[in-house]
Amino acid sequence: MNAGTSLERMVFFSDAVFAIALTLLALDLKLPEGIPAEQLDDALIAAWPQLLAYALSFAIVAKTWMSHHSDFALIRRFNANLAWLNLGLLFFIAMLPGPTSVLSDYGDDPTPWPSILYAANIAAVYLMLAAIWGYAKHAGLMDPEMAAHVHRRIFNARMAVALVFLLSIPAAFALNAYTPFVWLLLVPASWLARWISAREQGAGTAPN
Repeated sequence: MNAGTSLERMVFFSDAVFAIALTLLALDLKLPEGIPAEQLDDALIAAWPQLLAYALSFAIVAKTWMSHHSDFALIRRFNANLAWLNLGLLFFIAMLPGPTSVLSDYGDDPTPWPSILYAANIAAVYLMLAAIWGYAKHAGLMDPEMAAHVHRRIFNARMAVALVFLLSIPAAFALNAYTPFVWLLLVPASWLARWISAREQGAGTAPN
């Protein structure tokens, strides 16, 4: 079996895991059985934390899948270390429905643990994405024509996301149910990562 075939098999397997994770997320969207019709409005309003947790996790899994797809359009060669890193990413993707369910059921309670479990899972996803991206470049598995500043920009963006979720873990002990507001820092963190990458690119191309 050649390296190209192995790489294709790994990508197909990864796509299946992403699809299963999205399906499992949707299975948690359900109302209690036997609700009287006159209480349906209240039940739907009470279910909004489940919907928000589902939407957030769906967006993260979808964005991760898109990033994974883009990565492996540029990764041209395969080795065992790359496969293990990819399995590490899939481990945390497959785990995500669990913390999502905990966050949707207990996120309003005065305890930090639902947010901590969720933030740790998402941080691990983005750290694994960054590790795959960095290792593929370091090991010479990537398209040699890709510019170095593009590689740094993508790596910095992934580390910025991971950093926001990691910082929210100690913050959760003070913020409890309000911890998800820390995740709004993803917007300025992404801008900062792009600014740093642009500065690095400018420094690298400036004349001596």
